[in-house]
Amino acid sequence: MPKLLVTIFVVFVMHSSTCFSQVLETEESNPLAPGQFEIGTGIEFQTSKEGTETALPIAIEYGLTRRFSILVEPVGFTNIHNKRSNSATGFGDLEVTLFYQLTTEGKIMPAISISAEVKLPTTKNSLIGTGKTDYTPFLIATKTTGRFFTSANLSYTILGKPKGVSVTNLFNYAVGTIYTASERNILFAELYGNTSAFGTDVPETTNVIQAPAMTTEISGGEVVGSIGFGRYIKKDLLLSMGVSYDNNKAILFRPGIEWSFGRKNSRIRIH
Repeated sequence: MPKLLVTIFVVFVMHSSTCFSQVLETEESNPLAPGQFEIGTGIEFQTSKEGTETALPIAIEYGLTRRFSILVEPVGFTNIHNKRSNSATGFGDLEVTLFYQLTTEGKIMPAISISAEVKLPTTKNSLIGTGKTDYTPFLIATKTTGRFFTSANLSYTILGKPKGVSVTNLFNYAVGTIYTASERNILFAELYGNTSAFGTDVPETTNVIQAPAMTTEISGGEVVGSIGFGRYIKKDLLLSMGVSYDNNKAILFRPGIEWSFGRKNSRIRIH
């Protein structure tokens, strides 16, 4: 069985070169069913006046119990092209997240979950990662209202401190919603961001792509808005396209695919 799952995953990655791992950056509270997998992979392309960044994130989520699930997110490839200084190419870091649902959704109250994320420093390139381990606890709330499925996140990242760099821990926030436009079509939007790793917002001239010896994970405060469209072409197979814009005037394009298989899950479905 493990060999079969590996084979399925490899085939999926090879045939999904223009996609991404999730419709929203905002995490949702509804867990996968026990024994269910959700897999995504793709290419994210960001452009700004400082340069471009391309990444290949992969996400594998598995339902452990009715309330517990685990998410593993390696970044198979990252390329940072800086017009003014150093560029970088290589593997990204690995994130592992455990989710536990405290309460299910009621008529008034949202579903609430807690999670714990660990970022492991698998990249060796100092422009791509810090080389240190980060820890992030999450509080997640999710509510269905008519055709809207909305999630909100609050989290706090304890940053590993790279040698010679003074940084502070981050407060993070996110709110996103998915609107069921028809039986197979969805619209989505979200707003997310974090405080500055330097304690206060720094000038734009210290943008991550511009700093010659600074990882992309250490920057000033960030605010990102995103909108997009998705369509279920088959049961549990979603194609989507999202566009994001942040306070550094960078634009991120994210064509995507998300595939679920195994036992039927408890997450929102539009058919």
